[in-house]
Amino acid sequence: MAFAVFLATALVALFLGRWLLACIKFRRVELAFDGEPSLFILGNTLHFIGATGDNVFDLILRLWGSRTQITRMSLLGHLILIASDPDDIEKVVKGKDTQDKSRMMYQFIEYISKYNLVTLNGNEWKAHRKAMTPAFHNELLNKYQEVFDLQAKSFVARVRPGEAEDLMVNLKTSTIWSFIGTAITTDITADAELLFPVLMEVLEAFPPSVTYRSFQPWLWSDTLFGVTSAGRRIRGLVAEAQWWVSEQLAKYRSTVADDDREDFVKGRPTVAEILHKCSGSALPDRHIIDEVTILAGAAIETSAASLGWTFKTLSLRHDVQDRILQEANEVIWEAGAVLAEHLPRLEYTERVLKESLRLTPAVAMFGRSNSHAPTTFDGKHVPKGSTFVINAFGAHRDPRHWEEPLKFDPDRWLPERSQGRHPYAYLPFSTGPRNCIGSRYAMAFMKTLLATVILKYRVDPVDDGHTDPANFPMSCDIATRMPGGVHVVLRPRQPEGLLQTPWRKGR
Repeated sequence: MAFAVFLATALVALFLGRWLLACIKFRRVELAFDGEPSLFILGNTLHFIGATGDNVFDLILRLWGSRTQITRMSLLGHLILIASDPDDIEKVVKGKDTQDKSRMMYQFIEYISKYNLVTLNGNEWKAHRKAMTPAFHNELLNKYQEVFDLQAKSFVARVRPGEAEDLMVNLKTSTIWSFIGTAITTDITADAELLFPVLMEVLEAFPPSVTYRSFQPWLWSDTLFGVTSAGRRIRGLVAEAQWWVSEQLAKYRSTVADDDREDFVKGRPTVAEILHKCSGSALPDRHIIDEVTILAGAAIETSAASLGWTFKTLSLRHDVQDRILQEANEVIWEAGAVLAEHLPRLEYTERVLKESLRLTPAVAMFGRSNSHAPTTFDGKHVPKGSTFVINAFGAHRDPRHWEEPLKFDPDRWLPERSQGRHPYAYLPFSTGPRNCIGSRYAMAFMKTLLATVILKYRVDPVDDGHTDPANFPMSCDIATRMPGGVHVVLRPRQPEGLLQTPWRKGR
């Protein structure tokens, strides 16, 4: 008995000794990089006690401290390196050891979608990227334009003219219907009407859960989170939405022959149909459904957030609105709609969106990891599995690359003013091989909605004290957002400033 106690004590001491030596080694590695003070073993964990979606972005910015060099923080022995300098960002996104997505930043997405471009790595990711690419070719994006135009007009029809209102519900409504009509089904029936509120509930419940779980270690396990009321609710909603996608795939198979390629291309196929048709069955249905699920979050959350920031900024800049109005009248007045051929001519509108995405990006930071092996950065050791945070927010405001970086200036995107700009100083849709596959889709939708709304309404501010876009308060779940919503007043323009076309109510 005494020997057994001695042996157990010795083994525990050996384990603790090895663990302590590993902690000391990690501490040396951690302190080799510049950063805010941290504690032995705990690192910066205490900084995030009580973190929520409303304050986590400010906490991260405080730890970053506006440093241009690589900045470190750590959480319970996990090293996090924040890259804000475009040169450092380029090293990370081009590095052969840092191509994988950071599991620390994206693991909770797998609760609703395991097989998707956001979380997959290696050959699986390559197979999915290859299968997804045809859905975002220009030819098919042009066919989606009628959906974008309809949803822009539907947004206008739902506005409460002259009243202060939060635009985010209206924006999400239009983005959800655009997503349904381009990604899931072209047949907007009563069934689709039932899908809409499910997607709206998913988008209200899931993004905050990601932030909440990130700072509650006991909920890191999907199994444990799944028994909570929030976990059960989210899983039930997602299952309902995914069942609907699976039904659409089954319906598609029963009506379109495998060799009916010509008719398929001539029509307006959805993303789900393209994944089935063009992947040559390379992707099983489970993977297709997961891709559509994650696309819903990416397309809806980020597009709505980007437009929200843009409208909030425009409420303070009537001069910018006037130029959008002038361009929209010149380009789309006669047609009475925003057509695919109009999009390249909405040059100023695009510059406004680019500048909004620079100053208030919908995705302010994204992550990479050296998940397979240790690496080095600037000659310093980086342990296997560390996280590299690409700080797009910081790069977008770096005075070394942007003249008057805190000024909202759409004309900085004129060709003559963009020459020589660092290619990694602007990252609205991520960058490198793992950039956002839907960037052109998002820009087409946003240009359509923005031009349509400005033709109909002038955007005025509310008295909420937010007078400088560079200092708008910013929260973050999956996408950034303004705490409390985007409150503005939309006032009808005089009839001569309007599109001469009926404005359809409803969805």
